[in-house]
Amino acid sequence: MITEPITFTIYQGMRSGFAEQAGLRYKKIVGKESIWYISLQSNQADNIYQTSKSGPTKYGSFEGFGGATLLFELEDGTVDSVKGPWHSNSDALLADTGYDITKLTLTRGIVAKNKIITDCWKEDEYTGVLHYDEEPTLGSYHRILDIAQNFANQLNQDIYYAMVSTGGGTSGTKHPIEKHE
Repeated sequence: MITEPITFTIYQGMRSGFAEQAGLRYKKIVGKESIWYISLQSNQADNIYQTSKSGPTKYGSFEGFGGATLLFELEDGTVDSVKGPWHSNSDALLADTGYDITKLTLTRGIVAKNKIITDCWKEDEYTGVLHYDEEPTLGSYHRILDIAQNFANQLNQDIYYAMVSTGGGTSGTKHPIEKHE
């Protein structure tokens, strides 16, 4: 356990989804419901995009990225032009295709016994730190929440967590879960 307080924030600067998408190469997978574009990088789950195989999606018309047409450079060098794809996630990809990259997300987080809330939109202070990532770590998107839940169960007390990914951040409290035999 780290004894000195650590400050951590879930707030990050604004990112351009267009710029992030455009600078990568992609694997294309046709699933049961969608066509998927998965980034060819170590953290593949951070850049997944989908479009419907049959026209308008369950969300209505093609309106992901404001209905813009995005270009996806594929691993063979060809380029797919896709109108209004949606940024998606590894769980949805797995359900539609069976392609499992659920442990290929970069996250950074903190898990602690106490949290002192500072001013809104600023860093919070954590004490009794049980886990802290100095740098983003490859794993499940829910990695920090799982670590926090394990500590809550093990210590039988509420545990605070915060995590950030390329898609944003979240913080909260995990409560102990009783084991039933």
